[in-house]
Amino acid sequence: MRHTSRRLNQIAVSVSVVLVGVGLLLPQILELLIIPILLLSVFIIGIPHGAIDHIMASELYGLRNSLKDHILFYASYLLIMLFIAFLWIYIPIAGMVLFLAMSIYHFGQADMEDFLKSSTPNVTWYITRGTLIIGLIIFADTSTSYPIMAEAMRLDLTTFANVMPDPLYATGFIIFVYTGLTLFGLSKNHFTNNFSFIADSIIITLLLLITGPLIGFAVYFALWHSIGHVNEMKKFFEAKNKSLTIVEFYKKAAPFTLISLFGLVLLFYINQLMQLEGEFVTLMFILISVLTLPHLFIADKMYRES
Repeated sequence: MRHTSRRLNQIAVSVSVVLVGVGLLLPQILELLIIPILLLSVFIIGIPHGAIDHIMASELYGLRNSLKDHILFYASYLLIMLFIAFLWIYIPIAGMVLFLAMSIYHFGQADMEDFLKSSTPNVTWYITRGTLIIGLIIFADTSTSYPIMAEAMRLDLTTFANVMPDPLYATGFIIFVYTGLTLFGLSKNHFTNNFSFIADSIIITLLLLITGPLIGFAVYFALWHSIGHVNEMKKFFEAKNKSLTIVEFYKKAAPFTLISLFGLVLLFYINQLMQLEGEFVTLMFILISVLTLPHLFIADKMYRES
């Protein structure tokens, strides 16, 4: 499975199997769980997993505990965030394209690091895996995903839907290509554990297809991506003879997590005052995207040095 920790794998698989079962047998209950699961996944582990980037940057770039280095880091981080925010405000289609491209690479890289042998062409697999994740989130249930995307890009929903490929064909094509490349990878001995990679791929595919884009994304984001990333940061610090326990992680992550939480609460009240009920989830995804690009640079350097 995705994680080197057996316990993490058991949690991810158990939660996914239960939700897939509920989605098949009691879909109306699944509908009631969407917002609670989404909020919990984002703020219990999703946002915090990137909230110690300032500490990771100190280790990765050799920053000192000086005012100059602090200004350098925070200014760079903020400028990248402002750039993404600028795109969403003034060129929202470009903001969406960049967000999807970032997500494909970042999710694919994080997922495949523990599956690939050192001799394997990793970028190809990053894109392959990331495209499976993002592609299924977009096309598995377009009645949910298309309104969010169209709203974020400030496009008419009908116009947006008309320029997109047929969802059924797109989903089938993505799964077909992923399966074909997986068979090729198996024949070339690309993976560290063939069974784990196949089982992991099947579970994630079923999760995203059956539970829908919001719950599927929430569970993947929390239990595959974010927890896995925290575990990898823990190993990174241990390799440097330093400690990063769960308690230490949440203490270090608390300031930026609280700032992000404040941002979402502010968005929520703006949403209520302006009666934009359908836009709250869209606003939350835009908030995530603003945080993603600077986090991607730091995560990429961590994986390259691990």
